[in-house]
Amino acid sequence: MMEILFSAVVVIGAGLTLTRLPRLTHSRNQAIFLSGTAACLAFALMIPAVYEPLDGLFLRTNFMDIFAKLALLLAVNILVTEIARTLRNTRVQRLAAGLSGKTILVLTFALELVLFAFTDTPQPSPGLGLYIGDPLVLAYNTVIVVYIAYLGALLIGPLLRDARTPPQSYRQASSALLAFGFVLAIVRAVIMLATFAFPGLYEPGQIISGFSALFVIAGLGSAWIALRKYGTPRIKQSTLRIE
Repeated sequence: MMEILFSAVVVIGAGLTLTRLPRLTHSRNQAIFLSGTAACLAFALMIPAVYEPLDGLFLRTNFMDIFAKLALLLAVNILVTEIARTLRNTRVQRLAAGLSGKTILVLTFALELVLFAFTDTPQPSPGLGLYIGDPLVLAYNTVIVVYIAYLGALLIGPLLRDARTPPQSYRQASSALLAFGFVLAIVRAVIMLATFAFPGLYEPGQIISGFSALFVIAGLGSAWIALRKYGTPRIKQSTLRIE
């Protein structure tokens, strides 16, 4: 099921990302295109048929997963920053992309590199899933999940407030779907932490990650529809607008 779910995320996400191409010269379109491309790459690398041949290019087995983690970190960071900009929330922008935000991002990836360096994973495995029983591997995976939950938590309040702001139903739906996607990211982080005590929770957690991504994509898709339906100044600042 996970492969089907991740494949759906890649296909739908790629389709939505391609909507940025007509006006790629504009900076916000570039940011969202980069975020979408990075997210699609990260989820594609969770599919064994994609991951294993690419991982074979490196001397260190599973080194490709480092690129998957980096792609996901960048994708979520850029997306959260752009949504915060749309909502005119300078606090979230600062915490995601300001000095403190950039510091947290760099430290998160640095910790990922350190943990990966001490793992022993002789067989290729997307997300190192075959070795999730190893506490070090679990910690390596948990770091990025907690980081995503942190960024998502910053936006839930602003998105829920926006979802209650009439009269544009598609924009309200967009904010609600995005908020729910980020709530699922937090649920995923809680489950990931619980996996230290209950290893069997890893796969259900992965499924939740996939659905979290789909709800975020649905929210962005709703924003794209809202842009075409309403065309108001606020919607034109949507993360999906075509400038």
